[in-house]
Amino acid sequence: MGLLDSMSLEEKIGQMVMVGFEGPELTPSDEEFIGRYEIGNVIFLGRNIVDLAQAESLTHRLQEIASHRRHRVGFLLSIDQEGGVVARLTKGATVLPGNMALGAIGSEEWASRASEVTADEMMALGFNMNLAPVLDINNNPDNPGIGVRSFGEDVSLVTRLGVASIEACQSLGVVATAKHFPGKGDVTVDSHLDLPTVAHSRERLENFEFAPFDAAIRAGVGAVMTAHVFFPAVEPEPDLPATLSRNVLTGLLREELGFEGVLITDDLFMGAIVKRYSIGEAAVRALVAGADIALLCHGRAEQAAAIEAILDAARVGKISRERVDESVGRILRLKDRFGLLDPGRYLARHSLERVGSAENRHVALEIARGSVTLLANRRGIIPVAPGGYPDLAVISPDIRGLTQVEDGQLTDSPLAAALRQFAPGARDFAFSQSPEVGEIRDAVDLARSADLVVVGTYNAHIYNEQGALVRALLDTDVPVVVVTMRNPYDIVQFAAAETCIAAYGFRECTMRAVAELIFGAIEPRGRLPVSIPGICPCGTGLTFQG
Repeated sequence: MGLLDSMSLEEKIGQMVMVGFEGPELTPSDEEFIGRYEIGNVIFLGRNIVDLAQAESLTHRLQEIASHRRHRVGFLLSIDQEGGVVARLTKGATVLPGNMALGAIGSEEWASRASEVTADEMMALGFNMNLAPVLDINNNPDNPGIGVRSFGEDVSLVTRLGVASIEACQSLGVVATAKHFPGKGDVTVDSHLDLPTVAHSRERLENFEFAPFDAAIRAGVGAVMTAHVFFPAVEPEPDLPATLSRNVLTGLLREELGFEGVLITDDLFMGAIVKRYSIGEAAVRALVAGADIALLCHGRAEQAAAIEAILDAARVGKISRERVDESVGRILRLKDRFGLLDPGRYLARHSLERVGSAENRHVALEIARGSVTLLANRRGIIPVAPGGYPDLAVISPDIRGLTQVEDGQLTDSPLAAALRQFAPGARDFAFSQSPEVGEIRDAVDLARSADLVVVGTYNAHIYNEQGALVRALLDTDVPVVVVTMRNPYDIVQFAAAETCIAAYGFRECTMRAVAELIFGAIEPRGRLPVSIPGICPCGTGLTFQG
């Protein structure tokens, strides 16, 4: 009798869910829950990680639990380590620049190198599945959830760099996950909040949104994650998310594109789902539609309700035994491919010396240096001559309490910290994401007392008040350098800015590269991987159209 045939229904269903838990260690209640439902897969979020040693100890404890079960099948232990604005391993690990930074370089070699560093550090810490790369093509500036998480707006660029990332990740023994299928780059609603729609024709979808996923499948990607997005060209039922659509998951992904790996839902607790379905109904519908793993990130009671609903549906045949065995067979084959059926392999301890090593941090910095893009330099302020502006003011958004997919916590302005390496006396001021009139007034007062202002923005193209703040600074007589710390589309809010840098993120390596560019330690090399009216993509900052 094979492994699949010898498993009970409860053991099989446990393999078909991936759960999150609340704290940095497993409580007795956590372990009881894992045992009661035979949980087979766990997702880690920022709340679960304190430091490197703690993270490695926690992943090892989970695999110890797996090794003592009747069937010693290891856990898929996943994180969202995309790089850039989305990274769960930040405390002591190397945080690489994100996808759009890599898109600004356009090099498959650098995309591979970034993926290798990330996968190598993940493996050392006991993680074996990265919920990355994002293969959404971001051609909509108003997309609130993707932006710099995408490599760019060109289908060929996204495909090339995505495949390079996948192959490098999996060569190091970490499962890569292509997301968010069938592609949510062209939306204006965040799935965390509500249900977006991609209303393009089937022909357009095949030539554009689907293309990177098709290439990823042919490259052997181990897993694909669904999108909570409605695609009327594929799914006739109104407002049915792709995650719950058999036409999308089975008809399109399995039968047309030929994907044979593991299909995991995006978190079922997101607004696009929970505003329309109970968590149990959503989990059952996703599995019936063709998903292999239901992702349940939050809430022990809700997780239990979802699993009980799946079990009930399987017992009465709403989820057929054939459907269950198809999914569990795929999950076991993936686990076998990545060494999770061999306790000797998945229990192996690794040295933490290379995690956050000087060599890996240098790779991150070199990628950042190659990516930062000079969008405008019409006054020739950059490079700033040593001593040219002795009194520097740094004005930037307070991004310590980021929401949605970004759960990193920062204790200082990363832009100010980087600039102080060149201008130790720089003064700084932090404003909220939607600065009020009083904040704008205080920023202007600080600017008027300075010789040079460096102002950071974070999604100013969505938060219009940030644009108002920058325009108020531009109305002073003080030279102003604008740094877009997430999406480069921000520049449309302040087209009169004569000096502007696209950073594509706020991490330490990126802010260091921005500071080096401002003070002339590096030349501008990045090329804008998205279209912005009036901006030349050349990356020299010397050409402004319009």
